[in-house]
Amino acid sequence: MIIFYHKKTGKVFATIDGRVHSEQNMKCEISDGTPKEDIGKFIIGWEEKKGKKIEHNMDKFEQLQKFENNDPKETPLNYKIEKNNLIKK
Repeated sequence: MIIFYHKKTGKVFATIDGRVHSEQNMKCEISDGTPKEDIGKFIIGWEEKKGKKIEHNMDKFEQLQKFENNDPKETPLNYKIEKNNLIKK
């Protein structure tokens, strides 16, 4: 999962679902009108690059599984990113 958030506040505003992300996925940009330089990406899972899988935040993989269960109480929008950690609001 790629989680897009505001760098200043940590507020999550969008996601790209999935566990393995291609180079094309990694280049994707999403904005809610916030300047590009103020948007962060928090990745849980793998990035596929030149045939190799690079791990990102695998310590959060259990949380990713909860997000995938579609429980309304466990959505990325109920979290914020702070110091490279998922923090429940």
